[in-house]
Amino acid sequence: MTEIIDEIRAAYEQVGIEVEAPTTYGTYYRLRCARCGAMVGNVGDKLLPGMIKELVENQQFDLYAAGLLGCACGYQVERARLLNPARADAARKCLA
Repeated sequence: MTEIIDEIRAAYEQVGIEVEAPTTYGTYYRLRCARCGAMVGNVGDKLLPGMIKELVENQQFDLYAAGLLGCACGYQVERARLLNPARADAARKCLA
């Protein structure tokens, strides 16, 4: 179980999100902005290996980059621009 939690933490850390301790029976974890601490969602630990990386990097990245997902303070937008400036700019132009 800790392997999947480590994978979840690593995936969200890249976009500036911290994964907290379990919130419900050890299956859901609260997500908080790494800059301001605002709650930005929850994630479950019933994922297959590699699944969370796919979700964050390939399916959610553009939403973080455009500011449509994540915290209102803009930290995830900044992190996305640092990770992949060209993709972040394209996502912002397309989605914002």
